[in-house]
Amino acid sequence: MGKNGAHLSRGWGGPMVMDIVARVYLAPFEWGVSDCCTRACDVFAELHGVDPMAPLRGKYSDRRGALRLVRAAGGWRPMCSNLAARAGLVPGVAVPGSLGLVAQPGRSVLAVRVPEGWALPLDGGLAVEPRALESWGVQ
Repeated sequence: MGKNGAHLSRGWGGPMVMDIVARVYLAPFEWGVSDCCTRACDVFAELHGVDPMAPLRGKYSDRRGALRLVRAAGGWRPMCSNLAARAGLVPGVAVPGSLGLVAQPGRSVLAVRVPEGWALPLDGGLAVEPRALESWGVQ
């Protein structure tokens, strides 16, 4: 059950997910507060009551600090996988409200599954991509 009382099951359609994504993703960018990782995890936490990013909250406030954490974790993908596992998320879940890594030119971005695909923040707005490299969610 999400914090707002909505039960998010595998068959849930997700209109509320898009409302939360739009609200959270349209906040101004700020490292450690409203970046690609924090935004996706903020949406996930609001929907499911679990914050995969909890161990990193308050540990960086600029690009340099974020890169230091990523390097210490062995890379971006291993860091995301480790945080998901520590939060008890199940790999391979790709329903609205799940988290996923989406390939972008020269990098991958943490995104949230919405009915139309994977939503990610993009220059003051958001984009939806059709596929994720990896995904995690609750069952």
